[in-house]
Amino acid sequence: MSEKLVPHSPATEDAKASVSLDRSAGARILARSFYKELRSSGYTPRQLLTLSTELIELITQDLQKERREAVKGAA
Repeated sequence: MSEKLVPHSPATEDAKASVSLDRSAGARILARSFYKELRSSGYTPRQLLTLSTELIELITQDLQKERREAVKGAA
């Protein structure tokens, strides 16, 4: 359902904030676990930096694609 169709109430906003915080905390925990697992598997800090750079590049490409599609949809 589109967010535009959902009434915005304090309870709805509180729930969204709670989910956002949960996901942020979950992402930090996942990142730390992923880091520890890779380090214990023998990956060097330089290799982890290369991996991180690649992840950022992939995310950047996704965001650029979403932006292009949003612009096309608005036109």
